Formats: sequence, C-alpha cells, structure tokens
Amino acid sequence: LRQSRQPGPCTGLLSWWPPRARAFKLYSMLGARSGGILTGEDVDNIRNMLFDANAGGDVVFLVNAFAAYAAARLAIEFVLPGKLRGYTHQQYVVTLAHQVVVLPVLAVCWAAGLLASGGSASGGPSEAPGLIYLLTGAYVLSDSLVNYSPISAAIAGSAGPPTFSWGVHAHHGFTLLLCLLGTTLPPWLEVEGAVAILLGEAGSLWITITLLRPTRTNFLLRLLTFFASRLCAVPIAIDVLRQCESPLTFYPLLAGVAGLVYDNVRTLLRMRYHARQAAAGGGVAEHGSWPL
Repeated sequence: LRQSRQPGPCTGLLSWWPPRARAFKLYSMLGARSGGILTGEDVDNIRNMLFDANAGGDVVFLVNAFAAYAAARLAIEFVLPGKLRGYTHQQYVVTLAHQVVVLPVLAVCWAAGLLASGGSASGGPSEAPGLIYLLTGAYVLSDSLVNYSPISAAIAGSAGPPTFSWGVHAHHGFTLLLCLLGTTLPPWLEVEGAVAILLGEAGSLWITITLLRPTRTNFLLRLLTFFASRLCAVPIAIDVLRQCESPLTFYPLLAGVAGLVYDNVRTLLRMRYHARQAAAGGGVAEHGSWPL
C-alpha cells in the first residue's frame, strides 16, 4: 500500500490501491475465468473502469456537450422567443441542427474515414460511434432540462405554469440510457447501436417538418419515414441484445429498448390517426402533445 500511494504514472480511479496485477487477480477470481458470478466481459469492464486513466473521457465529453446544447438553447430562446404549435422556436432550431447538420456530418465523416470506428489514444470519444452516442444523449438531456422542467417557464418568459411531460422525460430517459450504455459495448456492437441511432433520428426528422408545415403530404411522409426507420432500427437493437454477454449491460439495455419500442408504437398509432385525418381533409391540431 505504501508503494502504491507513491506518485506515479497511474492516474486511475483507484490509483492508490494495491498494484494492478494483484487487484486484477482479485477480479479474475470473481469472474467467469474462475467459474465465478461475473462473465469475462464484466471483469474487463470493471478493470477498465477502475484502472484506465482515460475512463472519464466520455463522461467529461458528455457534460461539455450537454453544457453546449443547453447554452445554445438559452441563447436561441433569447434571440427567438415564442412558440409555434406548442413548441418553442428554440426547440425547432436545435432539433433541426442536430438531425440535419450534426448527425449527417458525423455520418459522412465516418463513411469517408475521417472519423474512425475505434477508440482514441487521448481517451476522448474521437471515434464516430462515441460521438453519435454522446451528442445525442446531450441533445435529449438538454431538451428535458431546458424545455420540460420547472425552469422552462422562466426560460421562456411565460406567466403560466412550466411545461412538463412525463412522456417526454420517459422517452428522453430511455434514449439517454441507450446512449450511455452504447459507449460501453464491444466495438462491433457499438457500431451497430450507432447505426440504429442514426436511423431513429432520421426517421424522427419529419416530425419537425410536419409541425412547421402541416400538409397532407407531410403527415403521410411523417408516418412512412417514422415506420421505416423503426422497422430497420429495432432489428438492429435486438441483434445487439442477442450478442450481449454481460448481464450488467443486457438488462438495462433491454429495459431501454423495450421502453422506446413501447413509446414508438404509441407515437406510430397517433401518427396514423393524424395521417388519416389529413387525408380525409380534416384539420389536425397538435399543440405540444406527446406522442405526436
């Protein structure tokens, strides 16, 4: 213990603990390699979390990205106050920026090889899947805090009660859970999950477009794109679950996927109802309700 407390190159969470070899041997004794209760993947995750000096890189990046999204929302709210069909102008701007600019740019850079699928030596999430997970998580977290918390009325300068929706928080909570778990997956599963997120966000794009321009065609396109994206993303999520060996990852991931599937089914049924209304020539009123 005296030796391990001396200054040295180890800057991990438990850098002052006994030497790494002895500590890792302890976790190996608990793991599947010795017939214990933890799988080999569990042991590796614990070892990396406790002794990797760069393990906090993703957490720091998520906090910084959340702060950037929240600051952007507040600035846009100040410049463009007011609401349109139940949503603030800031929500439209940030949503379109994330779904039309941020994620497509990441996808193009990833496809062009400018962003790799592997990790970075600096410990930050420089790889494309990690950026997709963490930026999407920061995006939904900032939306919940700025637009659906008790401070929303003060931010929007409204004299009425703050906007609050358990449905929105549940949807964002499941999404954030999947984004956080995605960064802990093995590389090939991390890539699959990132593709599922890209598909899901692409399928949700027409929600915003339909709110901005509620035409009969847009209601139909919203229904079709949302359905097609989920039809592709859900099997990918199931395949990721099928390959998860660690119960510490599998069960939270299963809860997140199940929650989002339930929420998306409700949203899809509501979209079908509105599409039929629009096709019949009737007016469709949407005022910030969830699901849309």
